[in-house]
Amino acid sequence: MSRRSKWIFIALLVVPPLGLLVVALSYPFLAVNDPSGARIAVVEGWIPEEHLPEVKRTIDSLGYDNVYVTGTLRNCSYTLRIRDTLVVELNREVEGELVINTCGSDHCGFVIGNAQGIVLQDSVQGSCQEYAATIQRPTTQLWITPNFNGIPRPDWELVYIAYVTVNGTNLHALQRSTTIHRQDGSLEVGTPTFADVAAKGLLRAGMDPSEIITLRTLNAGESRTWANAKLFALRASRDGVYAVDVISFGIHARRSRVTYHTACGKGVKVGVVSIPDPEVGRGVWWRSMKGWIKVLKELGGVPASYLVDRME
Repeated sequence: MSRRSKWIFIALLVVPPLGLLVVALSYPFLAVNDPSGARIAVVEGWIPEEHLPEVKRTIDSLGYDNVYVTGTLRNCSYTLRIRDTLVVELNREVEGELVINTCGSDHCGFVIGNAQGIVLQDSVQGSCQEYAATIQRPTTQLWITPNFNGIPRPDWELVYIAYVTVNGTNLHALQRSTTIHRQDGSLEVGTPTFADVAAKGLLRAGMDPSEIITLRTLNAGESRTWANAKLFALRASRDGVYAVDVISFGIHARRSRVTYHTACGKGVKVGVVSIPDPEVGRGVWWRSMKGWIKVLKELGGVPASYLVDRME
């Protein structure tokens, strides 16, 4: 065996297990907890809703005075009961192809209309699928409501809307305002961005509305974290924020901290707090393929976070 072949053989023996060891030991590096002592926090709005009470407890325990909540556009996705109506006021006149992806209960359907009348009406299936129609004349409003062949209970969730588009564009990107007119006569403000979802979740968890500043990122590009971080950096500069903790989720924490630090610059001290992710938990993540995929993805994303500003 030649010397070169010998080194290749040794590399094949050593490198794979060494790489696995590095990945296996990377969890504490990724799911970092290093608060800065700041009185200001920024919450990443994409944190799953069920974990927002834990975010609220973290905010209370660390004593933040104000919390910024960031988030990009989300699909026009809502659940409606009988006599609920989703009303979307548009920021400009639209016409063309309307597509809704929806599903729901047996004997249930939906109606979509505007000021000119009904645009689309159909029954729904148990599994979500697309329904399409053409908006014939320019309109600045669309409304969606469920119907039911029978007498449903008021608390039944009849229709789930996964997304709505007009000419391929997310309806939330076209909206001026989104409101749900509930069956009891109340009005519920829609949630066009993940920032709105998180802010609403924190309010439900008992947070004071005066402590929340919602930052909606409408144009995210390829990196949602970077887009949110840039918007926060602009607001932080205006508000005179010189120290902040990023409240992130699980092993995304390292990448979030790097991205916000890059966006804010050297004048802002950036700490980080990681909310535990049960799906990729400490000491157990390596037992599932999903855990390995998430860890490898985050390991690959950290170096890119250092370069994102230069790549734009």
